[in-house]
Amino acid sequence: MRIFSVNKGIGFASSGVEYAQKYRRELLEELKADDYYIYLNYISKNIVIYTDLMEFPKNKILSIYNYLSERRNNESTYRVEDFLATILDEYEIIHKNNESIRINLKNKNTEYKIWLLKSGMIDRIDYVENSVLIRVYHYDDSLNNFEEYQKGVLVRRVFFKNDGKQAFEQYYEKGQISTTFIDGKILYGKYEFYQELFDKLQLKTDDVILIDRGLDVVEGLLPKLANKARLMSVVHAEHYNEPLSDSHHILWNNNYQYVFDHAEYFDSIIVSTERQNQVLRSQLKHKTNVVTIPVGYVDNIINNRKYDPHRMVTASRLAREKHIDVIVKAVVKAKSILPDLSLDIYGEGGERNLIQNIIDDLDANNYVHLLGHKKMNGIYGQYGAYISASTSEGFGLSLLEAISESLPIIGVDVDYGNREFIMNGQNGVLYPRTEIEELDINLEQAILDFYSNKLEISGRSVARKKAKQYLKNNVSEQWGALLGLKREVGDEN
Repeated sequence: MRIFSVNKGIGFASSGVEYAQKYRRELLEELKADDYYIYLNYISKNIVIYTDLMEFPKNKILSIYNYLSERRNNESTYRVEDFLATILDEYEIIHKNNESIRINLKNKNTEYKIWLLKSGMIDRIDYVENSVLIRVYHYDDSLNNFEEYQKGVLVRRVFFKNDGKQAFEQYYEKGQISTTFIDGKILYGKYEFYQELFDKLQLKTDDVILIDRGLDVVEGLLPKLANKARLMSVVHAEHYNEPLSDSHHILWNNNYQYVFDHAEYFDSIIVSTERQNQVLRSQLKHKTNVVTIPVGYVDNIINNRKYDPHRMVTASRLAREKHIDVIVKAVVKAKSILPDLSLDIYGEGGERNLIQNIIDDLDANNYVHLLGHKKMNGIYGQYGAYISASTSEGFGLSLLEAISESLPIIGVDVDYGNREFIMNGQNGVLYPRTEIEELDINLEQAILDFYSNKLEISGRSVARKKAKQYLKNNVSEQWGALLGLKREVGDEN
């Protein structure tokens, strides 16, 4: 039995889906599973740069483009001097820094722009004629693929094997896959391209396909995979719009609608909390095996007695839906009453500059800090509380990590993660959800209530008790029960 987890893309700012896959890989490793992680999007940068950050073994990664090119997942080692040695014309370097090098060919209106990785190795090279982008060459340890542009629009990509031979080529219309020429076949659109990958995998009926990102993917896979493997879907977020749903009509989250509409073809649908299990089971038209397995786990429970009770922490992608700006505004307001209050924000994302501007405008740089992306193991326990303003959490991996290090939590009173981890008044505070413009007022009051009830002290033991059910052995056994795998004797941690 092989287990394939299906995703679209991956980048520097990984989401909860990628972290859920990371945890799953570690749990399946405990079960000695034969597991792999499929990425269906074209990723311009060498994919191992991103998967290495998540500690995925290279032999577990199945990027559709590398796999169909019969290409190994290698480190980026193509050097600037290797490329320069291929230029036959006389050239001059007209610009150079740590990020890029610009080269002009003398007596020709031609330019190469070499983009560098932090390691100094080549990421990609733009080929420009008469100030017009013609091609972009992408490298790992050798040429992986090149892109062709016409009037600034992508029209074709050509992919290469490790030995330099062409593997296949792909054409595009309006940024979408139109045709792929591979092994003497013509594949039309992205779905036939996806199906080619699964044909090459030669699936058996006991293989498992875990769909992590199904939108614009599962529609093309279901006709190919139904009854050929054990098909499962993992729900990573709120699965429907509660305010716009009633007893006659459910407005599904569009990421999962196709799965729910065709639930009879799925061996199991996996959710992360028992509450979501109950809700979803009651809504599905077809009788479906809905299974509850937490998306994450903790190795151990940490009781850090040396912590600053008035230091608060939050950790997430710096994305709009996380409402980090709300947290900053609430902390600034609460500090007028709690002068020792401070906030550390961990994570990266597109909202970073906006958040920093808010911190600047509120003159809060002395006690509100953007600290970037870090591994949080052993860090949470230094703080007095975890704080969140996200109004939709399928599970909330950072919440689990926080309670495992004794942190009480302040979060919005919403399904599913916050209600899963926060016992109101015991190990934290659940505060009412309102319009975003008013949410900082509720959060400010929640902060004041949290400290007036001394939850920064009493909530820590309750948090540790809550975290015990998410210990690695317990969650691993749940995956084993679903997949029919057992931990080997002697594997107990």
